[in-house]
Amino acid sequence: MPEDIGYINARIRGMKSRLLREDKYAELLSKRKLSEFVESMKDTPYKDFLPPSYPEPSLQEIIEGVNAEALNSLGKIIKFSSGKSGRLLFSVLQRFTLSNIRAIIRGKMKKIPSDEIKESLFPIYPLDMPQIDELLRKETAFEVAELLITWRIKLPFPVTREILKVIRSEDLSETEYYLEKGYFEGTLNELGNSQDDRIILHVLKSWIDVRNIIGSLLLLKYNIKPAGKIKYIEGGYLSDRILKRISEATNLEEGLKVISVTPYKKIFSNGKTDISSFEKRFEESLTAWALEGFIKDPLSIAVPVAYIFSKYNELINLRIIIYGIDQEIPPQEIKKYLFQYERL
Repeated sequence: MPEDIGYINARIRGMKSRLLREDKYAELLSKRKLSEFVESMKDTPYKDFLPPSYPEPSLQEIIEGVNAEALNSLGKIIKFSSGKSGRLLFSVLQRFTLSNIRAIIRGKMKKIPSDEIKESLFPIYPLDMPQIDELLRKETAFEVAELLITWRIKLPFPVTREILKVIRSEDLSETEYYLEKGYFEGTLNELGNSQDDRIILHVLKSWIDVRNIIGSLLLLKYNIKPAGKIKYIEGGYLSDRILKRISEATNLEEGLKVISVTPYKKIFSNGKTDISSFEKRFEESLTAWALEGFIKDPLSIAVPVAYIFSKYNELINLRIIIYGIDQEIPPQEIKKYLFQYERL
């Protein structure tokens, strides 16, 4: 076992005890004011990043606070990781960077106000908040791409003439396809055959499948046949035959029937048609798999991967609770949208 992953795992074990417990979520769900939420977080690592509870803090201040703590925690992994293990973990974290860039480009193409785009972002290395603010100030998606190029940071996708062409033309579906294709192909090509490589390979293959499945189901929800409307990313677990069958489905029921013979049948088998719930259950299942790997092999890269997923899900849960309190949504309704997973 390489020394670098042993050191990383030792550090992660010191961090995992700071993840929020189920009873803390129950406590937070009982709060009806944002100031009460802040007070309740004073016994957690978030206390140093949140605003004072008096006078009544704003929604933006609290969101920025929980974001900052999560970024600080995940940023530590980048700082103390090295060697091959560090590169593998960075490839996982680059998925968040890709999501940020995609969201900004999508927002610019759809003329969404910058403040609304910003709400969905998770500014992680190498794109920090000041850089994201610079990107959000640009008028067009192509100007965003140009600025990214001048920074010469490691992007999660290759910048090719083809991708610049589709961004300039503001073809959203083609742009998102090339961004994701570039990330997955580039990362998959860098993997070897070690146990840790195979763990990251499983994560990537699963992400590819859910991207292809969710993209198809979104079209089928509106009775749009995916064939000719979506380009599938290659490299996942689903065979070309299964993807072809999904693409030829004419409605959501047919699409779900095809998925029922795949390893993802449990995720999509509850009869609901809420696409966001599909994505949520997928993330929960991937987190559960990572946690299982953590238990079975505490000396592999599954340990930091499980922590990354758990920490990110924790952030999403906190943001859901915060928005729910701000909008005066009943606790039981908020709870329906929280990620459920076993603790590390």
